Amino acid sequence: MTNRFEKNVVLVNAAAGAGIGSAVVKRLLREEATVVITDRNTKRINHFRSELAEIYPADRVLATVVDAADEDQVNDLFAEVASTYGRLDVLINSVGLNQLAEFPSMTLENWNTVLHTSLTSHFLHARAAWPLLRQSSSPAIVNVSSLAAESPAPFGEVAYASAKAGVLGLTRALAVEGAKEGIRSNAVIPGLIWNERLTAGVAAEYVDSYRAKRFFERDGEPDEVADVILFLASTDSRNVTGQAIKVGA
Repeated sequence: MTNRFEKNVVLVNAAAGAGIGSAVVKRLLREEATVVITDRNTKRINHFRSELAEIYPADRVLATVVDAADEDQVNDLFAEVASTYGRLDVLINSVGLNQLAEFPSMTLENWNTVLHTSLTSHFLHARAAWPLLRQSSSPAIVNVSSLAAESPAPFGEVAYASAKAGVLGLTRALAVEGAKEGIRSNAVIPGLIWNERLTAGVAAEYVDSYRAKRFFERDGEPDEVADVILFLASTDSRNVTGQAIKVGA
């Protein structure tokens, strides 16, 4: 195991679930990073904090409850990062919310909730992180988009597909603006990635048809997405910016 992130401070949001965020956190810690983890679910993040505390020193994990789409909470979070560590090297935005709703009956509330959570949250974090990132010697942003941005499902993903397409646009715009600061910005585009809640809000027939079209005819795994995220977050990709890499598509 390499130690690509030794002495680096990395922030991962939506980090305490069963999917990509928690897989990324565990990989970062194994590679000697100091990790700030946030989630809006108090029970989940407390459980994850306890799990990590059995393995890693307390000074390498800062875990806190944050609504990633709340401007004040996000700004307070980065003030805490600055006061605690005095630096931030990598931001990993993994927040996403998909509320399925057929387009003719979609409400403005539904649209705004999904856009705010799945896109505005990325903007808020990147903006608040920017002053700290520009002080780092190897600053990077990695945003988690979705295959829905390019191939939305035919059962109510209008808002989610729009938000995740927006994440790709934000990623590329940040790459352009960040170039003069040395801040790299890239994205991953996960396909169908297995976790224990995969089929909770997705029609079984869609999951089956999606699997049948896959190159490997299987679900992707969170660790496989984490591999690519860590590549984009590390100096291994020091000359890569403005890119979006598909995983499990």
